[in-house]
Amino acid sequence: MRPFQWDWLPVALRHSRWLVSRLGRGKVRVALNTLAVAFVAICLPWIIRFELLTALVLIPLACLSVFLVADLVVDSFITYPHGVSRKEFAGRVIACVLLGWAFGMTILFTSIAALNALNWSGEFLLPDTAVLFDAAVLSLAASVLVSGVAVRVTWKAGTPGPAKLILKLSIIVATVICMYGCNRWQTDGLFVLTSQVIDRISWICSLGMLAVGALLLVLPTALRQ
Repeated sequence: MRPFQWDWLPVALRHSRWLVSRLGRGKVRVALNTLAVAFVAICLPWIIRFELLTALVLIPLACLSVFLVADLVVDSFITYPHGVSRKEFAGRVIACVLLGWAFGMTILFTSIAALNALNWSGEFLLPDTAVLFDAAVLSLAASVLVSGVAVRVTWKAGTPGPAKLILKLSIIVATVICMYGCNRWQTDGLFVLTSQVIDRISWICSLGMLAVGALLLVLPTALRQ
C-alpha cells in the first residue's frame, strides 16, 4: 500500500463501526464505562473546580485516550495475529487511534462544559487556546505510540486479557515515573513548569511519541510475528 493512497479509508470506517458496536455490548461493561466517564467528566470538575483549566490537569486528562486505544488495538488484532494485509492493518490502527483520541477529547470538552455548568456566572470559563492545542496534539501522539506498543504486545499474546492488563499496567507505571520525575526536578530546582516550558515539553514529547509510534507500526511484517 502506497502512503498517499486512501485504500485504508473504507477499512477504517468499517472497523470504526465494529469497534463502536463492541463498546455497547454487555450491561456490566456499559455501566462501568458510563460510571468512569461520568466521574471524570462531571465529578472531577466539581472536585478540583478551576484547577481543571490548567495545563497540568487538561493535558493528562486528554491523554486518557491511551487506555481506550490500547483496548481497541487488542480487540482488533488478537483474533488475527498474522496474515493481515497492509491495507487492513493500516485501516484498523487508524480507526483505533482516531476513535480513542476522539474519546479523550470528548472527555476533555465535556469536563469543561460541566465546569461551566457548575460555576456559571454569565461568562464562559475556558482554558488558553495554546493549552487546548497542546492537549489535543499530545493526546494524539500518545495514542499513536500506545497503538504501536499495543500491536507488538497483542501479536505476542495468546488471549486479550493478559495483553490488556500488561498495557494498562505499563501505562500506569510510565505515568507514575513521569510524575515523580517532574516533581523531583521541580523540587531540585532544575526547572519550573511555566506555560512556555509546558508548551515546549509538550511539543518535544509529541514529536518523540509520533516518531517512535510510527516506527513500531511500519517495521517489517516479519518483526511483528
